[in-house]
Amino acid sequence: MNRIYAAPGAFIFALAMFGIAACDNSFSANRPAPEGQLAVMGPNPDFNFNAAPKDWIISTDNSSGREALSTVTLQGIPALQIESTNAVTIAVRQVNAMLLATPYLSWSWNLSDHGLGIHPTRVVVGFQGGAGKDGIADPLGGGLPAHDRAIALVWGDTLLRRGTLNLPPAERPSEAPLYTVRGGRENTRRWWLETVDLVQLYTKAWPNDDFRHTRITFIGVAAAPKMPPVQGRVAGILLSH
Repeated sequence: MNRIYAAPGAFIFALAMFGIAACDNSFSANRPAPEGQLAVMGPNPDFNFNAAPKDWIISTDNSSGREALSTVTLQGIPALQIESTNAVTIAVRQVNAMLLATPYLSWSWNLSDHGLGIHPTRVVVGFQGGAGKDGIADPLGGGLPAHDRAIALVWGDTLLRRGTLNLPPAERPSEAPLYTVRGGRENTRRWWLETVDLVQLYTKAWPNDDFRHTRITFIGVAAAPKMPPVQGRVAGILLSH
């Protein structure tokens, strides 16, 4: 089973069992503008997940997952809201950007209190091209844009976890690392602006890869199973140089 890996004591986020919408291979993925920026998601308040643009892939392993996706305006900020259910839910936008050309990923998030463990809401990024011949063709399951690496950017239950990178065990190479961007239940229910250096994270997670030829193939949000439900809101996802 392919998974996004959680550190010991936390849940494991499984993606391979999804009923995933088919990817339109004829689609020309979004590329950064000449100035080196790509706005991945605003979102527009009128964005409708039941009629999402073809560059978005929405997947879940039961019908409640799609209902858990919505757009909201919180404290004046339009955002994508993803609510945890008893299923795994993921929504990603297909992109085509060279990692070295657009290494910085920025976004804002506002998460509800979730109790112990990692918050179910996370930002996910897929990569392709750095793993060479030994790379896994599609480690997070069929239907997502092609990728041989993926990473999940998460919120921990304590501030002390901030900046930690949890790698999967050697016997489960298809699991994706977890990087804790921020933590602490005392920091929930507020908007936070984040920026991470994807080159730095990539080279830490996969030091033997040739990241010079790596492309970013998708960026989005996901929620691991958790009941009773908790919410996460994400806005302003941006790739930049």
